[in-house]
Amino acid sequence: MLRLCNAELYKLRKSKSFYIFIIVTVVFVAIMYSTISLVSSSLQGMADSGMPNVIKDRLQTTGSIWNNVHLMDFMQEIFSGDAIACMIRIFPSIFVIREYASGMMKNIVGKGCSRGSIYLAKLLTAILASLLIALAGIAAVLVIGRIFIGADAFAGNFWKNLPVYAALQLIMTGTLAAIFVMIGELCRNLAAGISIGIGVAAFPAMILNVIDLQFAEQNITLSQYWPVTRMTSCPFEGFATGYLIETLVVSVVWMGITTGVGMWHFYHTDIK
Repeated sequence: MLRLCNAELYKLRKSKSFYIFIIVTVVFVAIMYSTISLVSSSLQGMADSGMPNVIKDRLQTTGSIWNNVHLMDFMQEIFSGDAIACMIRIFPSIFVIREYASGMMKNIVGKGCSRGSIYLAKLLTAILASLLIALAGIAAVLVIGRIFIGADAFAGNFWKNLPVYAALQLIMTGTLAAIFVMIGELCRNLAAGISIGIGVAAFPAMILNVIDLQFAEQNITLSQYWPVTRMTSCPFEGFATGYLIETLVVSVVWMGITTGVGMWHFYHTDIK
């Protein structure tokens, strides 16, 4: 098992797509900040060149647009936005499927390694990769936020809330990685894996939100048990003990289901 994990880590270090995903994540964060900066400059330019008095008064009241944007807003975009969230969710599928496309998986199984150990090593490495991509996004938000916003970006209870918020989101990120490793195992086809991955990232949350509306009077919120929705609605502060425990339970349940299904399929399906 340890040798398999080392082999998977070696493949991850040599993976160009892994580094591309990290770079794109950091670049996207920089683009988010740059966009806000351009909007702020444009509004200030409009105010200086004859903006209507009503809008100008509102700008003077709220001050710079940066006063209304917080680091946690950017942090939430890392985990609940479309671009970066899709990258975090799609990479595990690619990491698994390319083993089948290249024929490497057949060679590994042919060497007599336990299929359970092979799947677990691949799963753990894919989870690690997803966490590293997410951590790159968090680091980019902090560093670039310090440049654009200044020391005020870390005022208040920011450093007290950040570790808890990041831990909750990373737990769900690892859970999603397990889901998409399972999808990669079930599909074993790159195009199908990516397509299904995007669909799984988007449609279940929408469907569950509609179901929530149908049972709103009964206070039933099934969407909160889907990792994607839980990441989107994760609070920035005021973390209740019940919410923390519930998040761990949701993660364990989904991890158990997806790992079990993935391993069962890996055991009982021939590798071509």
